[in-house]
Amino acid sequence: MTDTTHDHTGFEIPADLEDPAGRSIDHKLLGELMGAALDGCTTCQDPLLSILVEDPTTTARLVELACIATHAALGGLPPSMTDPAVPGTSSQEFRRLAATGVDGANDRMFKVCEQMTSTERRAAANTALDTLAGLLASGM
Repeated sequence: MTDTTHDHTGFEIPADLEDPAGRSIDHKLLGELMGAALDGCTTCQDPLLSILVEDPTTTARLVELACIATHAALGGLPPSMTDPAVPGTSSQEFRRLAATGVDGANDRMFKVCEQMTSTERRAAANTALDTLAGLLASGM
């Protein structure tokens, strides 16, 4: 737990979880961030997001998880999450990453995320976090 956060319950990612492609993912940070989001604690979310966006690989994993959860819940990703011209609440940055990986080409999603600025990654991460927390809270 970072110095700027307090405990949140209900979301733990196993420490021994490994990425199939061997990427270094900060699962502890993702767990802390998801716990704060599920508890609606923006006091903790903001500093954790600032740490997250400096790690493109972990940011891309959050986007990937939001896409996987949405696909599982809806049977696919709606155009409002992938098409920049369709109205919706998903940030353009999230849409860019989701559209890149929508055909299962997640390696490209991770590479595109590496090329983004921290500000762009934060916009993508905010959408991913809202999406994933909303789906989990609704019992997805």
